[in-house]
Amino acid sequence: MSNLIPRPSSQLESSIPDGFSRTEGKELQRLQNKEVARGLVTATRVQAAGMVATVGLQTTAMLSREAAFQADGDPATAARLGHIVDQYATYVGSEVARFRH
Repeated sequence: MSNLIPRPSSQLESSIPDGFSRTEGKELQRLQNKEVARGLVTATRVQAAGMVATVGLQTTAMLSREAAFQADGDPATAARLGHIVDQYATYVGSEVARFRH
């Protein structure tokens, strides 16, 4: 039964391209693993940013509608409430931007 599980060294040897030494093969495998990990991290960040953006857009729209309702046509109140909505939208935008780092 233990013969069915490949040993790491045999896996490495089988994935080494022709013309590569064992040391070069190990380095290639290490670099490939590093790229796979980087890709997974990047994909996770993109998905998280998308989720924050989606919720941010929905809540900003909800707040905008509520501000318009509460202002009830009063321009001064609409300006004050619009400022609060704008501040919230700016906050959401900065949270989405943080995922770039």
